[in-house]
Amino acid sequence: MSNVEQFDRARSIGERIRQARKSSGMSQADLARRLGVSQPAIANWESGLHDPRRLMLAKLAAALESPLDWLAAGDRSVGESDKHAAAAYLRRPVQHVPVISFRSAALLAIDMTADPHTMAEDYIPVTAGSPKMFGVFMEDEAVNQVFPIGALVVIDYADHAPNDGVFCLASVAGDPILRRWREGPPRFEPASSEDRYETVFADDAIRIIGCARLSIRIH
Repeated sequence: MSNVEQFDRARSIGERIRQARKSSGMSQADLARRLGVSQPAIANWESGLHDPRRLMLAKLAAALESPLDWLAAGDRSVGESDKHAAAAYLRRPVQHVPVISFRSAALLAIDMTADPHTMAEDYIPVTAGSPKMFGVFMEDEAVNQVFPIGALVVIDYADHAPNDGVFCLASVAGDPILRRWREGPPRFEPASSEDRYETVFADDAIRIIGCARLSIRIH
């Protein structure tokens, strides 16, 4: 394999350092002495444990007689990429969550095996952990301080055991309501700008459909 082909195959910063070093006929120890660093530092860069900083990349380019832009354009190591603020978010898989009507959501309280995809009126891409989610446009003024009318609320319908303070969608006498769950005694509290909505105390006739995971304000 030619040097050009080897360089073309070197995709990460570490691989490019290693290829350039070998092409120059230097050992890791030789390169370390030129840069004034330890041999393990060179090994860590080449293995992708972490990447050299920009100033060190410039010194590496000079020592290896390689273009700085070529070295810097290599893929970053996994460890370095994970330090980016968006790394965890970008690793999450995107799910296409069905958007259903508020009334259709109540059907899930009757039949827990019902598939929201069969009721879908639209879809929205979401990055979240649960595989069982659907979205509903908010129509309940009893929680307008948290979820304004028209906001899209994504419900995790695999979660029927909310923690204290979590908003959950429940079916009360066949009607869906979104309320804040409170324990001791178990109850559903409104979060409204109006005082006409009362707390609903839990009983066997009330079924929790799922818990709110996020909301999106549509403008």
